[in-house]
Amino acid sequence: MLNIVVGGFYGDEGKGKIVGYLAVKDNFDFVVRAGGGPQAGHTVIEGKKVTQIPSGFINPNSRLLIARGTIINPEVVLDEIEKYGVGDRVGIDYGCTIIEQKHIEQEKELVKRIGSVGTGTGPARADRVLRKARIAKEIYSLKPYLTDVADEVNEAIKKGKKVLIEGVQGYALSLLDHKFYPYVTSQDTTASQFAADVGIGPKTIDDVLVVYKAYASRVGIGPMNFEWDEEKRKKYGIEERGTVSGRLRRLGDFDLDLARESLIRNTGTQAAITCIDRLFNGNSGIKKFDELTEEAKKFVNRIDYFLRKSSPYFKGIKIISTGPNLEDTIDLR
Repeated sequence: MLNIVVGGFYGDEGKGKIVGYLAVKDNFDFVVRAGGGPQAGHTVIEGKKVTQIPSGFINPNSRLLIARGTIINPEVVLDEIEKYGVGDRVGIDYGCTIIEQKHIEQEKELVKRIGSVGTGTGPARADRVLRKARIAKEIYSLKPYLTDVADEVNEAIKKGKKVLIEGVQGYALSLLDHKFYPYVTSQDTTASQFAADVGIGPKTIDDVLVVYKAYASRVGIGPMNFEWDEEKRKKYGIEERGTVSGRLRRLGDFDLDLARESLIRNTGTQAAITCIDRLFNGNSGIKKFDELTEEAKKFVNRIDYFLRKSSPYFKGIKIISTGPNLEDTIDLR
């Protein structure tokens, strides 16, 4: 079994929590981080966030792999390995692109111009394209963890192991999306790209789970549909900050058209909705769908119906997050 988790909006959808939940609940043998860099932070549970190692670290039985398409900062990845004590089960692909100090300096211009987070990920990727980047196999401190991730994953598939691929950021941040360009990240952010980042072919994929927030959020400048004004922010009483940047997130209504587009272009087969408890009072920690408030149930059912009509591959909303902890989850699978 091989599943891919992707973001359906502008990032910040809660993919870390969903990946952590799936890794534990389904006891995945491998969890693989694909794409992005230290600018893409995932909060697994309250107080535990990662930017480089997979969110599946929460399952002590999972092998944790960082795929070749991921940009890494050696200091950051080594710090996370030590912090969470996962050195005996982490593998870093020989070919991961390395962020150097010069890349962080170069990205300062992007911080001002398009609201980049400033971790050096984009310039490092540019050096990869120009064939002048350093790669993981050249960094001595990473040698204990080096592996060929594509070989490991393809061998795992052959043996019938369970593999979960953790995509980063969100569909609307894709470098290839003309509607939001240039206010995007430095790579494509779809399931097909994450599969390529790992080194697997399309026929190996069983399910693609698209994660949506009950409301949209975005860090930094750039287009955003249905953005809330100050009055609406006060109405809901929601305030969020970026996992990595710490900047105040812009918030907006659930975007049905963007959800449909991201579902179709990722060939999503399942969906998750997070933060339902923040949008609708009285739903915190709920574990059964029937126990949600009527307003919350109608909201989920309306989106489910809309998405089922949008794609013949879609099997429905299967996971609903009702809080920050793994157990705060409704599982409809």
